[in-house]
Amino acid sequence: MYTATMNYPVKQESMEDFVSLWEEKIMNLAINQAGYVRMQLLTREGEALAIGTWTEKSHAENFMALGPFKNLMAAVKGMLNGEPRPTIWNQALYASR
Repeated sequence: MYTATMNYPVKQESMEDFVSLWEEKIMNLAINQAGYVRMQLLTREGEALAIGTWTEKSHAENFMALGPFKNLMAAVKGMLNGEPRPTIWNQALYASR
């Protein structure tokens, strides 16, 4: 498994619009891509954390090559208080019901 996160510093007054745009520009595109496992968008005051999990890194890279992040950034211009911060994770353990 391959998991990446992106932390977005979102202006609180823009959070609802940001969530809608993220769903449209990222999640709705990712769901039908090869290797997609799950995506989540967590929010708290002034911040959104996107979590994407793929079966392999190459699948995530293929999705990103479609340009969704660039499209999202163009759409949310003015909604952020800074630059998004990405982080890559290796799955050590996982449990689900």
